[in-house]
Amino acid sequence: MKTNRSFWLIAAAAVALCVTACYQITLIQQPHEAFTNSTFKGKVVVKRTGASDNGIVQHVYGLFGICVPEGWQTVGDMVMTQVPKETTDVGDDEYKKTITRRMVANQAYTDLLNRDYPKSGYRWLGFATESDIKSLFNSGDGSKEVDSIYVEFEVLTNDKTGTFYIDYMAGQTPHDKIDVLGVDEDSWNVNAASFKLSEYMDTHITVTRPDGTMDDNAFTEPKLDPDWQLEHMAWSTRPGTAYAYKDKKYDGLFSRTRGWNGGDGVYTIGLPNGDVFWTFNDSFYGTVDGPTRARLDSNFPRNSVMVQRAHDGVPGENPEDFVWLADYINWSQPDNKYYFYCRTHIRHPQGDANIENQGGIDAPMVYWSGDGTVVDGKLQLFWIAQNSYELSYHGMSMATYDLDGTIPEGYYLDDIPDYLPKRGNYLYRRTTRHFINRYDVPYGSTLVEGDEGDEHTYLYATKDYHVVAARTENRSLISKWQFYVKDAQSGEWSWQDECPDGDTMTASSIMDNGYQGSMPWVFKEGDYYFMVMQAPIFSREVYIYRSKSPVGPFTDRRLLFLLPDHLDKIGETGYKWIYMVNLHPALSREGELVMSTNTEAPNLDWNHNDPGSADFYRPYFFRVYNWKNLYEDLVNTDIQQPVSSERPTATNQSDAYYTLQGQRTQLPHKGVYIHKGKKIVIR
Repeated sequence: MKTNRSFWLIAAAAVALCVTACYQITLIQQPHEAFTNSTFKGKVVVKRTGASDNGIVQHVYGLFGICVPEGWQTVGDMVMTQVPKETTDVGDDEYKKTITRRMVANQAYTDLLNRDYPKSGYRWLGFATESDIKSLFNSGDGSKEVDSIYVEFEVLTNDKTGTFYIDYMAGQTPHDKIDVLGVDEDSWNVNAASFKLSEYMDTHITVTRPDGTMDDNAFTEPKLDPDWQLEHMAWSTRPGTAYAYKDKKYDGLFSRTRGWNGGDGVYTIGLPNGDVFWTFNDSFYGTVDGPTRARLDSNFPRNSVMVQRAHDGVPGENPEDFVWLADYINWSQPDNKYYFYCRTHIRHPQGDANIENQGGIDAPMVYWSGDGTVVDGKLQLFWIAQNSYELSYHGMSMATYDLDGTIPEGYYLDDIPDYLPKRGNYLYRRTTRHFINRYDVPYGSTLVEGDEGDEHTYLYATKDYHVVAARTENRSLISKWQFYVKDAQSGEWSWQDECPDGDTMTASSIMDNGYQGSMPWVFKEGDYYFMVMQAPIFSREVYIYRSKSPVGPFTDRRLLFLLPDHLDKIGETGYKWIYMVNLHPALSREGELVMSTNTEAPNLDWNHNDPGSADFYRPYFFRVYNWKNLYEDLVNTDIQQPVSSERPTATNQSDAYYTLQGQRTQLPHKGVYIHKGKKIVIR
């Protein structure tokens, strides 16, 4: 039998499938590459959590579980080792030296793990020490504790190729309860006390044949139209999983020289006719030198909007298809001041505008964009009140936009389609409701509409990187809200009318295993709700999770792709940080995940005058194909249809028609709809 050609990674371990305990898995050693029908070795280390509790000597059987793809098995001798400190004292001199215990397969622990932590396509293998052991962690006197416990193991793969994710569990059970392990679900004493992992660690392993090949039918590289100008980032994803690309076409569409030429936020909402509504937070408007990409004279409106026009229900991808709904100050006299300056789209009523009529900076109270949806033929859009000096939230407002009306031609100049919507125009802002609430957490930063039969819209936010959820009473964003809250005593979840306080809110994270992140984007595909989210803080890592419910728990964390560590631009290519990783379902062509990012310049002064200065503070776009390959049970599912929180999926084969926002309609009129999982254009 050949051994694997692996490399070893030693790092802090992941938050795994565990309940509260006073120990942590602090180290995992495992390879990330292996051959079919070969073996690899690994090691898991357990230490104290760092907190003191009862500090009593535990007389226990040690437990260990490993979750591997079906058909894999452990081989050889498995050993648990307890390492003492020089001062360890458990009341037995035998334990002042290193103790080893052989581990044997334990069917009761195997059954318990597979019952409580099932994982499609995988099987937990449970083991217990052959004899009992005395141990001491988390005492008031740390010098008496043992240093650590570790388990060494060896695994045999089978003939299956692909990228797999291994889970681990370590634990204990009282020495007099080993024979009734897992019998009484309500009794801690006869279940396993499971040891937490301290942080996330990548536990993937890619298995190939000895010649380096994999099953072609499972991992086929997507066939792409050259006109899409996609640049493969081979380093960004794991072999045999997804394919990530830089979207050079969309990057080019946002490399502008007049009017809007930079900004962050970058939300998109698909409209019923196939158009895409875009919102931006702080933006630069003015001029940019084309050859050098140097930003010249520009102002800084605090938010702005744009519509991408569709053709036969498909978003156009030429410069003339991007129509900026802008209030320009000077658009006809390039030699005068304020050329293509723009006023803020929607001002906060408490903002203090500095020469606002000339497009000055409104501060400190501003509106930055939240998510939105279409309700009763109107676009409803959240605007989040923000103190731009303190970067603190101060409630939510909502604007409503008309989806009918005319589009004026030649409003500004004949060579640009931009216009400022007035009453009777398409996308006129009909109403603005300031302060629909004053919560200090921005529920509605992202949202997803309920599936068929579920009339709620689910609203997401993060509190100190903990993901929390609320819901509306019906599709309207201004209907009554309820908040999904976990009771601190019972651990039970319920919908409550009152917004929870800070501690209760962070304890009500809808993520499994303590996962955290920024900008949680949720969409429904098949039987699952998926979430895409950037890891904290300003991480290059973007992860995907899944759940059977829109409010979690979201688990099965997978690395979706890595963001670049530099920018494709003239001049300085390094950035200060990368943020606002936003999902754009309305831009998806073939079911791929479309994302944008924003970056900050290392120095604020670098946003002007220097070559390439216009290409720091602006969006960059990415597309991830074959993302279902990250989940072994989805590898060979049907060809992906366009994926969106706002569109039904190909698995929904009812006779109903849906708008691109997921609203069912019995009498579809002219426009674009989803019917039996396919996009239908009605003329």
